[in-house]
Amino acid sequence: MEDIEENILKKQEKVLKRLKKFTKHKAVRITDRGNSAIFAALLIAKRLNPKQNLIIPDQGGWISFRKYPQFFNFQIKEVKTNYGIIDLGELEKLASEASAIIFTSFAGYFAEQPLKKISKICKKNGCLVIEDASGAIGDKKLCNGKYSDIIVGSFGDWKPINLGYGGFISAKDKEYFEYAKEAFSMIKVHKNFYKEILPLLKRKRLINMIKFAEFVKKELSNFGFEIIHKNKRGINVVTKFDPDVIMYCRKKNYPYMLCPNYIRVNAKAISIELKKVVK
Repeated sequence: MEDIEENILKKQEKVLKRLKKFTKHKAVRITDRGNSAIFAALLIAKRLNPKQNLIIPDQGGWISFRKYPQFFNFQIKEVKTNYGIIDLGELEKLASEASAIIFTSFAGYFAEQPLKKISKICKKNGCLVIEDASGAIGDKKLCNGKYSDIIVGSFGDWKPINLGYGGFISAKDKEYFEYAKEAFSMIKVHKNFYKEILPLLKRKRLINMIKFAEFVKKELSNFGFEIIHKNKRGINVVTKFDPDVIMYCRKKNYPYMLCPNYIRVNAKAISIELKKVVK
């Protein structure tokens, strides 16, 4: 029994070390799912920086960004975006009155956010930066603790680290976790988690997902389809609505999502869900 427990602890140490390297944060905790990490992050923000407002993007975010703030009596302020990419001028207007901003590294999984610029504005205005890096774990520019105060992520299906369950939260200061002790006490991690996640953290799947998205964008461009944020990195591809794009997806056997949809774009468009394709 002692040998089994020692082996689990060794794998746990390796997993946390890997995640600390990815996030550039000194403090990391495993959660049972990505939403639990988001909940804990908002609790930390509320207690650490008790301003009334919470900034979220007006599109390209995650469902929980709109649902969870009510538990902490946050007033949601939606910052205007260009199809999910945060408008820095609008952010400047909102940041000083906000406890935090929460957004995804890749807006709607298809377009890279200007993380460094977002961070500069928020830090100048005393607004915490919470980055949901579920789609960018291991990226060299995003999922970046140099710019984000807190990073959350999911290891669910179709994510770059696709274990099917589990998540994490990291922070630039381990004392942040003291503000979310009650939330962490309710989180239970499966006993096999560390054994199962470790090999997935060593893969280069994210790189392959981004490359595949670039390939599809080139192919779509050759057909004359209008791609939204064509020159920005991502793991999905979004085009303006065109029935021929649907035919293309069906021919290629690519899953797709019709928009408007908050988690992609609030416009008539088609999100080609390539993150579900790459093995």
